[in-house]
Amino acid sequence: MFSTIPVPPPTPARKVAGYGMPEDTSSLLDWSFVDTEMAAAEHYWLTTTFPDGRPHSVPLWGLWLNNRLHFDGRPETAWARNLFRDPRCLAYPPHPTRVVTVEGRARVIEDDDLTDAEWAELDGRFQAKYGVTEGSPYWQLEPTTVIAWNGGKLDTMTRWRF
Repeated sequence: MFSTIPVPPPTPARKVAGYGMPEDTSSLLDWSFVDTEMAAAEHYWLTTTFPDGRPHSVPLWGLWLNNRLHFDGRPETAWARNLFRDPRCLAYPPHPTRVVTVEGRARVIEDDDLTDAEWAELDGRFQAKYGVTEGSPYWQLEPTTVIAWNGGKLDTMTRWRF
């Protein structure tokens, strides 16, 4: 299985005057907030861009594992074609106040990236989560930047840069 991506230290997000964002590190979130929210989500929104720059967002099934989002979908979909052209994307669970956004690069997991046992474990976790008997999360999103906050205010807004 892919090793767990090491988590960098948290920092305050870029401050915008008047938004009540953290002044120092005392109110920053712990990575466990991100891990919990991403693992618990039933669906994730994935945002990609069309060749002309227009955004494209779709809800997907996915699995948060080892600090990566694993998801599935056919290569013929608009979002998959967008990712083949430009792997930069953003994913997030749809909670309005327990916010986690994961920006990064997506790629297809190749057959030889995992052993048969590792594929079976990944597929088994995915299928158990959604109560299906087939399906494989053969895409993965590795984070470059994660931003999260807890609550309607932005006083816990925390950023991790990978």
